[in-house]
Amino acid sequence: MRSAFVVTCSVCSMELEDLPSPVLVEILSRLGDSTELAQCRLASRTLRTLSRDVGSVRLFCSRDRFLRSRAPATCDHVTPFRSLVANLASFLSASPGPLTLALAAERPPSADADEVDDADDLHLTAFPFLARWLPLLAARLRSLAIDDYWLQSCWRPSQALSLIADLCHDLVNLEVRNAWLSVEELKPMHRLTSLTLEFIRLDDANLDKVNECFPSLQALNLIRVGGLKEPKIHLLQLRVCTWTVSNFVLSLTVCAPKLVELKLKCVEPKALHLETPLLSELDVTIKKARATIVVGEKLNLRSLRIESSDLCNLAQVFAHSRTIKRLELEAYGSSTFVDLVEQCTIDLLSTFPDIDELVLGPRAWFILPENLNVRGELRNLKKMMVHLAPEELDAAMISWKLTPLLAHARYCQVVMLIPAAASMDSRKHVISKCISNFPGIRWKWDTWRCG
Repeated sequence: MRSAFVVTCSVCSMELEDLPSPVLVEILSRLGDSTELAQCRLASRTLRTLSRDVGSVRLFCSRDRFLRSRAPATCDHVTPFRSLVANLASFLSASPGPLTLALAAERPPSADADEVDDADDLHLTAFPFLARWLPLLAARLRSLAIDDYWLQSCWRPSQALSLIADLCHDLVNLEVRNAWLSVEELKPMHRLTSLTLEFIRLDDANLDKVNECFPSLQALNLIRVGGLKEPKIHLLQLRVCTWTVSNFVLSLTVCAPKLVELKLKCVEPKALHLETPLLSELDVTIKKARATIVVGEKLNLRSLRIESSDLCNLAQVFAHSRTIKRLELEAYGSSTFVDLVEQCTIDLLSTFPDIDELVLGPRAWFILPENLNVRGELRNLKKMMVHLAPEELDAAMISWKLTPLLAHARYCQVVMLIPAAASMDSRKHVISKCISNFPGIRWKWDTWRCG
């Protein structure tokens, strides 16, 4: 659709000019890439004028463009990417309307991921580069996303956050990926309600500056943020949080009185504290649940997903929350590997008596019932979803595992997710066996993709 519109821009610009200006600006804002926007700007004076008022622009440096800018035979014919950003910022600065801006450099191949690039032509969080163009657009910016080039940014600490805080007073959404960020001289951003930091080295070991300078956050995503020791999220307005901790930390604390949704993934913290009285949806992944886990007494969960090699201990931590309606169990590991899981029995009737939906991940299903024994008279169960393991598509084995789970679930719907890579014959055999062995069950069939 976008490419078709670009063709229309160059061929039928006179017809496009007949459209109302607000409609044209909206269309231009949806193009998704500055290259397409530039083509439209060349089509006519009207489109060039209106393109200043676009509300959303994305500038993307592809791997191909990057290589051409480095090759001796083509480098003189390729405008440096950072110069493109500065030029476009100058062009867009003439309009007063709100703006969403995204800058991104394509990630290098995995084979090059451990290398270091001494150049800075794609260092998008570099302070001098940001200072060159950000003042031109600061008043317009409501959302800013920067995906840096890790090979150049990984060894260079940047004060990008402090510059953004100084200039962008009306920013409500900020996303930074693949960078090393300093919090030195960072000032509060009271209007910012959404923050995403992904694959970041952050010089804020306990998140003190994050808590101090982003007090209005309602959505926080910390994905593989390194440099943390005893991080504590203490945000009074926070409602949704995704936190993936890739390194070993001493403790994790979330103190958020308005938080309703939390997705937490960590390895083996020595302590985990959740002070989240309004939390209703929790997705927690901990390799081993041997840590001291303290959960507030007023926890009123509706949905709980736990992934661990120590499912029993983790399940017991949340057993006092009698409001849970949806429970999902998964063993710790990857798409091709199940971590060593200690023998575990979870009595759903006593631990989670009020659940009406049970979901079993592929690794949890695979270790049933030898390492994971799920029992209890599930008379109130309305829905069960099973992700069949790719390694186990034997129809007889599947029926054997289902028997104790469905013995008392008379009014249950079972959603059976078969690996997409399974042969059609295997699928038909599994479906036929399940229907014949459990005639009173309402079945629904679908597929899922591994990885």
